[in-house]
Amino acid sequence: MRKDGNKKIKIMVGSTVYGFEDQLSTIVSQLTTMGYGVLNSHTGTIKVNPELSNLENCLNAVDECDLFLGIVRPHYGSGNIGEKNITFEEIKRAMELKKPYWFLVHRDVIFARQLFKKIKTRDNAKKLFDVIDIKPNNLFDYRCIEIYEYVIKQTVLPELRNGNWAQEFYRLDEAMAYINTQFSDREFIMTILKQKEANNGK
Repeated sequence: MRKDGNKKIKIMVGSTVYGFEDQLSTIVSQLTTMGYGVLNSHTGTIKVNPELSNLENCLNAVDECDLFLGIVRPHYGSGNIGEKNITFEEIKRAMELKKPYWFLVHRDVIFARQLFKKIKTRDNAKKLFDVIDIKPNNLFDYRCIEIYEYVIKQTVLPELRNGNWAQEFYRLDEAMAYINTQFSDREFIMTILKQKEANNGK
């Protein structure tokens, strides 16, 4: 936590970029106006060690930040290192490190998840995506559902879940309303950071 009140609290905005550049720039600009130091790969505000991979540099930014804002969108992203997706790995790192985190989830991801849940194969022993193949497209990547289910802690019993809020949005103004509500109250944010510090960062 930043004990010196003159130092900016660092918030990382997850690396989801494709088809979202203008909106992402608006989000980063708003958080900057609020007085945060924003770490974001698209806007060039994370430290880049030329000896490391893009994934490693982004994960180092997660380690550095005080707060994390993840955005789950229909596009899985082109930032893939082998089997690992940068956006997903950032989210997992932030949650594993117990960074104070917030998530925005695009309506199309939630809609697709509900739709696919209603589709059954004729052989119930098979999983849907074992028998159908969705070709790469610019509309939707079903792997985003995996990210969303990780964020909402789908594998945890409902009564045991906490920290699983994922705010649905469709338009930019809906996302901005959530961002303004969460981050405009500095006392609220400082309370969260102090609680984390009191718990030895856990």
